[in-house]
Amino acid sequence: MNDNIGKGTEFENICLSTLKRLGFEELQLTKRVNDQGADWVGSFEGTRYLFQCKKHKKKQGNRAIQEAIAAKTYYKASRCAVISESGYTKSAYQLARPNYCLLLMPLEITEAVNSQKTFAELIKNYTFPVNSPIEHDYDLIKRYEQIKAQIGHTPRNKDLDPTTRYRIKKKYGSLSSLIRQLSDSPFTRRPSNEEIRKEYKRVKQAIGKTPTLANMQKQSNFSRNCFSSYPFTKLQEECGDAPNIQRGVSKEDLISAFDRLRRELGRIPSIKDLDEKGVYRSSYYRTRWGNIDTFLKDLGIPQREFKQRQYDERELILIYLLLKKAFEIRNDDDSLTLNHTVLENLKYKGKVFVSPGIFSSRFGAGENS
Repeated sequence: MNDNIGKGTEFENICLSTLKRLGFEELQLTKRVNDQGADWVGSFEGTRYLFQCKKHKKKQGNRAIQEAIAAKTYYKASRCAVISESGYTKSAYQLARPNYCLLLMPLEITEAVNSQKTFAELIKNYTFPVNSPIEHDYDLIKRYEQIKAQIGHTPRNKDLDPTTRYRIKKKYGSLSSLIRQLSDSPFTRRPSNEEIRKEYKRVKQAIGKTPTLANMQKQSNFSRNCFSSYPFTKLQEECGDAPNIQRGVSKEDLISAFDRLRRELGRIPSIKDLDEKGVYRSSYYRTRWGNIDTFLKDLGIPQREFKQRQYDERELILIYLLLKKAFEIRNDDDSLTLNHTVLENLKYKGKVFVSPGIFSSRFGAGENS
């Protein structure tokens, strides 16, 4: 019995050596006693594999496969494999296939090492013997594995081609469900702080202003969580910008910022200007003065110069009819229809006379509005 243990240990060490040469990292030996069906656990390109090594005269049957599949969950691995010097029975292949347990032979591993192949290249075209029954999910999981190898991380829906995405949804309900069944971890890579700073500066250059968190969510390829967990105010300060949210901002600071923006624009800023181009958003002014009207009053700015004229429904109808009649007289055409383009180009003192959006919000955007 001790001789068998010695032979098994020697075979396990040979497997360890070859797996390292195939590109495995952090290979760890499990317990010799009560190993829960595993000999080695290691990582290859971010995926955790579990290996069961068997040196026996007889072919390996279901038991070795069952041990490897059960141990995969116990050791929190994503994949499992058995390496057997004596080969496998037909029932072993039948059990391994739907559970995507790789059944390997030492000879093919040695040939891969001698050919200077990686583990990914070894299993790239891995197939089960033709006498093994075709399982409904094997080909789909194999396609999933191919995509995962190509992109270097657990696939997201956008990484899948339409056919694979449809097949996964039909069989498993969703990609996340398949990922859970395979014990994979969803791709949630958080960029480094340096990458986040570069992305912030890129978005700032693209939009031509200090980005808000909403801008980053809309313009960046990174998720919103990457910026909100930095935290965002610290990110802005490190990139040389004043944070969009600051505590203790005085009235004098707000008035000074408003005047600077007024000079830059050459006109009185609107609420939209404050929110998109100002150092401080309009909410700061509301907090300090209670509302925008009080702030304007303190600065001696007439509301009509700040806010667009509000028309009631009767006034809008009269404006529309008058404009339509004026254009009919000018063009001698009573079939003229006022559209958004005409209204956008109709300006008074450099401003749109009546915004098309006012008509749309009041009467709807249909052809008969």
